[in-house]
Amino acid sequence: MSNKFNKTLLATTLAFSPIFAHGASFQLLEQSPAHLGKAFAGTGSDITDASTVYFNPAGMTKLDRVSLTAGVNLVATDAQFNNEGSSFSGEGDTTDELGVIPNLYAVVPLGDRLAVGFGVNAPYGLASSFNDEWVGRYSATYSELQLVNVNATASWAITDFIAIGAGVNYQTIEADLQSQVDSSLGLAPNTATDSSAKIKGDDDDFVLDLSVLITPSDRTSIGLVWREGGEFKLEGDATFDLNAACSPGAGYPTGAPPAPTTGTLCAGGLSALEGDIEAEVSMPDTLTFSVTQYVTEGWAFHADIAQTRWSSIQNIEVINTGNGAQVDELDLQYDDTMRYALGTSIDTGAWTWRAGIALDEAPQTSPEHLSPRIPDADRTWLSVGANWEVSSHLSLDVGYTHLLVDDASLREESTSAAGVPGVLAGSFDSSVDILGAQLNWRF
Repeated sequence: MSNKFNKTLLATTLAFSPIFAHGASFQLLEQSPAHLGKAFAGTGSDITDASTVYFNPAGMTKLDRVSLTAGVNLVATDAQFNNEGSSFSGEGDTTDELGVIPNLYAVVPLGDRLAVGFGVNAPYGLASSFNDEWVGRYSATYSELQLVNVNATASWAITDFIAIGAGVNYQTIEADLQSQVDSSLGLAPNTATDSSAKIKGDDDDFVLDLSVLITPSDRTSIGLVWREGGEFKLEGDATFDLNAACSPGAGYPTGAPPAPTTGTLCAGGLSALEGDIEAEVSMPDTLTFSVTQYVTEGWAFHADIAQTRWSSIQNIEVINTGNGAQVDELDLQYDDTMRYALGTSIDTGAWTWRAGIALDEAPQTSPEHLSPRIPDADRTWLSVGANWEVSSHLSLDVGYTHLLVDDASLREESTSAAGVPGVLAGSFDSSVDILGAQLNWRF
């Protein structure tokens, strides 16, 4: 539920998270610029800094000093919609955003075998913005989702070879969905008679994470991490900003039906949709298997195989709590996805060099279920990075990734609030570049 703490946390932790800047759907992998340089390979097995609080809490026992990591990721996106036979007026549009995704972690050892940690990050989010006259305006104009995660963890090294970890996460989520509404009362939809709609909601939840780190030798590390997805019931409100032509008593173009009566909106009574709303969302569980293998003392290979249980999200309905009317829906019909990453790192003394590649599946590629709010597609990560050991107490990590994103085809058939059938058809052509940097302190 909305409160002062939640809003302050959201405002200070996440600026905005652009569309296409993440892993599958609206998942954000950018939780460590150090792992960014390896395309997030070895996230649960390559334990080098305090970001292990999130990626594998069991690894905290490998840090022998109080450690602090603060990072930021800049994400530049450009996604252009190409209109391919839509029945609505308007042209294609481009959403190009510059996103900022920060993260902060701390680890405190409690003896040789125990450690506790704390982290703040944003594992899910999206934002996109289209103009009010583009061809897909009845599906989306502005979309923003922010999920902030506050993580408290503990780890215990049972033996020299096996460590386990567990954490409790407080998550707060906030969504803002905007679109235009066809107010033509059965005439051909056009921007001159469009109204606008805004849906906002928020909620919070507590979720768990469990992890294990196995180190059978000095050169081999194996990590396994499960993170629970939150169960949210977003509550908020739906509001409509009516076109001036929709006001009772206003005139219409020649041949149009008479103006609506008092107490109704254009397109046949949208007033029934305005008011308090709720929407239930089950975020996905994730399971990550990681391996790090050293070939020589300073040269290692890293790998990740990760599953995200996106099938928890099928159809998200926004319901008016007063009368039970459906205000909006996202018919996503998601499938579970896999992510495969392979990377390498070479320690040359003061510098460690990194590179990686990853294949990231999208949970939905069917044109009939693809949403212009989340025009997802399979992607390939190409990454490079480096660590500079400034001193025994301070180091700097930088990472860069370019994402090769497949074209996302969309064919959305719908019936407007005025009862007019239509189709939104086209494809998204996108590019993404991510630059991250972090500082690591050891005390």
